[in-house]
Amino acid sequence: MSDRSSEDEHLRIKKKSKLRQEIEDLLEQKGLVLESRISVMNLDSGEAHYFEDYAASMEFLKGKTGRWYITTPGLRYSRKDR
Repeated sequence: MSDRSSEDEHLRIKKKSKLRQEIEDLLEQKGLVLESRISVMNLDSGEAHYFEDYAASMEFLKGKTGRWYITTPGLRYSRKDR
């Protein structure tokens, strides 16, 4: 049974293609990195929080007031270049 679980874990690991890695490296040189988390930002204060999944971000927003914006994974400026 343990062989099966390690096999499943191996299948879940995403390998990057050479082209994808090259693109990510070029973006990083320009100060951009890929963001895999979901961002939740307050449009009034600029406050931002990051979550691994949509459900966690929605749980965080329960009871919050104000203008909040949810972004899907995408590009962001790296902190070292800002």
